[in-house]
Amino acid sequence: MKKVTERYIQIKLKKWLHNANVFFRSERSKEVITFLLFLGLSFLFWVLQSLNEDVEASFKIPIRFTNVPDKVMITNEYPQYLDIRIRDNGTTMMNYMIDRFVPVEIDFNQYQNKRGQFTISLAKLSALVRKQLKNTTGLVSISPDSLTLYYSQNKGAKFKLRLVGSVSTVPQCVINGEISSGIDSVTVYAPSYILNSIKTIETDSFILRNLSDTTIYDLPLKKIRGAKIVPDKVKIIVPVEEITMKKMTLAIKIENIPDNMTMLLFPATVEVSYMLPISHFSKVAAGDIEVGVDYGQIKSNLGNKLAVKVLKQPSFVKHLQVVPDSVEYILEEKVL
Repeated sequence: MKKVTERYIQIKLKKWLHNANVFFRSERSKEVITFLLFLGLSFLFWVLQSLNEDVEASFKIPIRFTNVPDKVMITNEYPQYLDIRIRDNGTTMMNYMIDRFVPVEIDFNQYQNKRGQFTISLAKLSALVRKQLKNTTGLVSISPDSLTLYYSQNKGAKFKLRLVGSVSTVPQCVINGEISSGIDSVTVYAPSYILNSIKTIETDSFILRNLSDTTIYDLPLKKIRGAKIVPDKVKIIVPVEEITMKKMTLAIKIENIPDNMTMLLFPATVEVSYMLPISHFSKVAAGDIEVGVDYGQIKSNLGNKLAVKVLKQPSFVKHLQVVPDSVEYILEEKVL
């Protein structure tokens, strides 16, 4: 099998060489070669001419801060690169592309102060960049056009964390418990005048809708200019649970009735139905829910009916309904 394969390759190779030999001996091949030669020469002349013309190009130069004391923390985000646009002839621009730019070094000691903030102007940035440019190169633009740095030598201060947002569930579920973040405070590093202006740290505003299960959500903290917040995001936990219906029959209590009066109710009991989380289904005991009527409402009532009110219910009980929602009554004076 191997010999057959080798023989097949040899035959194909000889055939290709024969066809190539025939092509290059033909008049058409001479025309093609002549055309490609002139095309190559034209391209070469075009490149040489282009290299002598002025062009513009954009480059990125890294930013590096030097001589930063160990006890100093830079507390704001700043660009890692300067975007520059320069103009020069093609040959010089090609050299910039090949050699690359070294980082622009900014000596921290030259700018630090007691306020914990300084700004490097466009003029200073331009001067630092021009150190790497040839005399013939024009500096068209720099972005950003200035650089502001906040820093702190403080140990940091702790502030309470405040969740800002809203949540809702699908109709068959409820939020069963407090929305928590796992931490109740964060540490903030900033110059003293910024720390003194902070009361609490807030999360970015969030909206969670139609939740059907317990949800864990990564939430960034609202940024403060010039401050570094640690951590800068938290996980919030929204406890969501399915709800179910429960019913019970309750006796109606009578409130604010004078000692010399008795009141008979018809009926004396009502049925209450309510929704509650499944995990709390067996936790509702006798006395956890109370309903009653108020003797004091008789004066403002027309007829002989009183509305049945809910006097007490657990916080996890939702959508409680009373049937009937009013009862008839008969008043009797006690015989002493």
